Amino acid sequence: MTLPYRTVLFDMDGTIVESGEGIIRTVEETLRTFGWRTLSPEELRRFVGPPSHDSYRNIAGMDEALARRAADWHRARYRDENWRLARLFPGMRELLADLRRAGAHTALATTKPRPALESMLDAFALRDLLDFTASSRADGTGGEKPALIARCLTALGETDKSRTVMIGDTRFDAAGARDAGVPFLGVLYGYGTRAEMEREGASRFVSSVEELRAALL
Repeated sequence: MTLPYRTVLFDMDGTIVESGEGIIRTVEETLRTFGWRTLSPEELRRFVGPPSHDSYRNIAGMDEALARRAADWHRARYRDENWRLARLFPGMRELLADLRRAGAHTALATTKPRPALESMLDAFALRDLLDFTASSRADGTGGEKPALIARCLTALGETDKSRTVMIGDTRFDAAGARDAGVPFLGVLYGYGTRAEMEREGASRFVSSVEELRAALL
């Protein structure tokens, strides 16, 4: 089988796992804990994907110091409990297994902090389906998407960026792929929008895991 891409990089939230419920619940709990205003459903949805510190500052409107405190509380709460509300998108496990079986390298390039990611990798038995995982640190730093992509390429020994694809659901994924110089494939079943990804240069999209399979295999 000739694959269109030899190295397939995935975002985590909204791409491999349906994690919005747990993240949004954590945001709501954090806002109550810090006595902050209630956010609209659209504002809450925008928390899924970006680093939590950035979202408490840019979406909730907290100042820098409060946003950092809120993000610390958020990460601890999500790590200890609310990650359990995440679910694999149907068909994703089979897709990862079939990519590996066909000879592709698979990896994660996710801003999710390492402790929560480790719990999810174990809970969903994903370790044997991935060649490498690049994530942010426990404190949420180190999650710049171009750097995560570069770490994956180095770890996998991939030198031909044209044989690599970054798959994600938000503008952060699209911009990261663009800045890293790799092709991007946007999924529309996650938490971002086609319009926001297009503004970052994205031009190829799929609407389901089944369409993603067809594009990769």
